[in-house]
Amino acid sequence: MLTNLWQDEITESSVRRLFIDNGVKSVQIKYLKDNHNSKNQMYLAGDLTELANLPMGEVTVSKGTSKKKSAGGELIYHAPVSWAWLSPGGFSPAPKAQLIVYPQYPEVRLSSLLLGSRGAPNALFSQTQPRGQEEGRVLIFGANDEFDTTFAMIVSGRSPAAKSLDRFRGKPGKMVTIPVGYEPKTSQRYDLMRELATIHKMDWLEAVELPASRVMRACRGPRCGGHTLEAHLGITLNGAPAPDFGDWEVKQHAVTSFDRPGTGHITLFTPEPDLGDYAAHGTDWFARTYGVPTDDGARYNFTGRHFVTGRAHGKTGLELRLVGYDSSTNSITADGYVGLVGESGELVSGWSFAKLLKHWQTKHAYAAYVPSQSTKEVPRHFRYGHRVHLAEGTRFGLFLHAMATGAIAYDPGIKSERQINGTWKPKARSQFRVHVKALSQLYDSFTEVDVLSEAGME
Repeated sequence: MLTNLWQDEITESSVRRLFIDNGVKSVQIKYLKDNHNSKNQMYLAGDLTELANLPMGEVTVSKGTSKKKSAGGELIYHAPVSWAWLSPGGFSPAPKAQLIVYPQYPEVRLSSLLLGSRGAPNALFSQTQPRGQEEGRVLIFGANDEFDTTFAMIVSGRSPAAKSLDRFRGKPGKMVTIPVGYEPKTSQRYDLMRELATIHKMDWLEAVELPASRVMRACRGPRCGGHTLEAHLGITLNGAPAPDFGDWEVKQHAVTSFDRPGTGHITLFTPEPDLGDYAAHGTDWFARTYGVPTDDGARYNFTGRHFVTGRAHGKTGLELRLVGYDSSTNSITADGYVGLVGESGELVSGWSFAKLLKHWQTKHAYAAYVPSQSTKEVPRHFRYGHRVHLAEGTRFGLFLHAMATGAIAYDPGIKSERQINGTWKPKARSQFRVHVKALSQLYDSFTEVDVLSEAGME
């Protein structure tokens, strides 16, 4: 006879309350099959971007040990996750939990969820337990951004919660994301289209931002185009890597006309190097060694778009190389890096694949790119176009391919300035950027939609 568990009795409202009480705003739901248990690494996603709201530690790399021919001894990336199992009595950390990334497939798996956790759901997940391979179980997890912790629970298939949550089930094997504070009445995509259509109809908007107090205030600075859009979408200034609007990341980009495509560049991320002389000696050394001095010698600037071209940059004399990636097969062949190399072949500044992979996680699987225009006078005003590009599905391999083909540039804005007291003050700005016209290369699907038409507000 199978023992009754609290996971058999819990309701959806009780599940929501437990997550809310632990500071979780949205959860991801995975419907488990019989092979989802402690013996097997659980498949979560095809790419880390599908887990953009899941805090993880530093990424490390190891050599695969699988003897399967399809594995081919490929490299495997590991990242610890701060995971804690929720129950009505509190929570229990799972200190060994980790994400394992197999870029050759590609896929992301979750491992070691039970080890060292006293309150783990062994009865419903351990391979040795009678119910550890039961059909109908549901894994629910979501992050508390303040503590960088992911809280999780598994409910049984016989529970009211599992039966109720089944209405959100999407494509087989795909997770879904829902807010826990309210019942989503329509799809996230439609909600976003409706909000963007409303903002478009508001025409010119004074530059604002939305702090944690949720009281709009004036915005001053180069990022106000994005902050103004986010403020009117109800998105606060939190700097968290989680998606902005449900599953969707919302990005604005400047255009001169809503009738023509954008001509600017969008910053993908700004990771500092973890390899080479730059990592060893720091920003000031790098800027004053390889930067261009101003006429008075009071500042050194290191700028210029660097592409993977096979030759040195005309101004800096450094060549951008992509090592450990085969563009013909779109595969990682070694524990590689993207790096600036000097005349003698020395690695001056580099970013390991492990470092870039962690930053790539924040590039969400669903993104909306919204065109914007702005005034020059102060206070600045912005307005947003009604033809928006929706991007869906991305992978780290697409980023590497775009680097290899020159769609993505290393476009730094690094400097060091001499202070009145004679010391030097450096500013790091290592950024990877992509031209608006090349964005489609980073996604499986990239389509233009009219938000007025989508929301029925024409």
